[in-house]
Amino acid sequence: MAEIVLKRKTYEELLKWKKEYAPEYALFLKGARRVGKTTIAEELGRNEYKSFITINFQSTNDTIRDLFVNSLLDLDYFFNVIQLQYGKKLYKRASLIILDEIQLYPLARQALKTLLADGRYDYIETGSLAGIKKKTEASEILIPSEEYAVEMFPLDFEEFLWATGDEFTFPIIKSSYEKVKPLGNLHKDIFRKFREYMCVGGMPQAVVKYVQTKDFEKVDFAKKEILALYRNDIKNQKEENSTYLGNILDNIPSELSKHEKSSSFKLSHVDKNARYREYSSPLTWLSEAMIVNVARNVTDPSPALTLSMDDERFKCYLLDTGLLINLSFGDGTFMDNGFYKAILTDKLHINEGMFVENAVAQSLRSNGHKILFYVEYNGNGKPVMEIDFLIRKAKKVVPLEVKSGREFAAKSLRNFKTKFSNKVGLQYILYDGDIKRDEEVIYLPYYMAAVL
Repeated sequence: MAEIVLKRKTYEELLKWKKEYAPEYALFLKGARRVGKTTIAEELGRNEYKSFITINFQSTNDTIRDLFVNSLLDLDYFFNVIQLQYGKKLYKRASLIILDEIQLYPLARQALKTLLADGRYDYIETGSLAGIKKKTEASEILIPSEEYAVEMFPLDFEEFLWATGDEFTFPIIKSSYEKVKPLGNLHKDIFRKFREYMCVGGMPQAVVKYVQTKDFEKVDFAKKEILALYRNDIKNQKEENSTYLGNILDNIPSELSKHEKSSSFKLSHVDKNARYREYSSPLTWLSEAMIVNVARNVTDPSPALTLSMDDERFKCYLLDTGLLINLSFGDGTFMDNGFYKAILTDKLHINEGMFVENAVAQSLRSNGHKILFYVEYNGNGKPVMEIDFLIRKAKKVVPLEVKSGREFAAKSLRNFKTKFSNKVGLQYILYDGDIKRDEEVIYLPYYMAAVL
């Protein structure tokens, strides 16, 4: 079977780093495991350099690890050992060294200051921030300031279309959005493709399996393997209470599926005795591992949205909607999973709308937005106004409501606009229909979250 090379937008960011920031800065490519960090770094090495070497700190030997501690005063020896160990020649200003899963060995990250000052080669670090802070504080490790950070996410909807050989649909979506022009008969076909994207998700392993086989059972198996890997990583990490980490992860589907969607993630549903101070650090670990997208409540919406975040009131989305389906379904078989059928046939029930909401959060995060929401309560603690997502455009706050059923109202949007009128721009409702406009409210099909 021919190898499939996925086209990723991140590649352009890597080219920008190589052209404008290397060799003075190392590139820190952050992302969850299996989103394709190593693959794209090695693709850059093959295409743009005379040679490259990948040092994977999950599997490398003590000889290589020791170099980053005891051989920095003799870099000729340092590089000679690396070349001999990996059987590859390095060329001055024409070779790339990839430090893979750097979070597992922060001492190598510290060594970059010396390596960059030497200037012979370019460096890419891949990994996540999970655990690095505690490890570095405990060991008094100095983190280099000479880093150019790039975040990498699962494939977005446009990249998924590219993988399936479709280079034409997304420009049509963008044009429709910019002109607020209905897509007509095209909407149904695009919506079908978006439902396929939700089922497959954006993890490269799952996407490749789908492109090769069009077999959702094989795709399902690939996603289960990824979730098993995450669970194993959680179990084996030593920075946080792994039980707390697992509790948060396992409860994401049940918290998202609740009918009272305005409610934030309830730690009491995880553990009746749970306190935020106990779970805040594990939540940060999951966020820095980029396994979850954490949404924070904004108490005073303004163009500077992050200045009024309520840290203790949050929602938790999974990094990938395809994985969320598997996490929701547990250990059942693909053939018994009614969620796939419901999504593919456009027959989602209201409590299954969590997949759409997760897909919107995923799209916003991929586009560089912070995941923020707004809830206002009365004196009895009941929500009186709720907005699913807030983003910023042209110095204005833009509220987004995600509707998963046929019946919906824009009451919260109207109330939000009335209360914060001078701060609010256009308002969006994401739903299953075609694009249309009603004064300052624009109704967008779900898949247009990818262009926001």
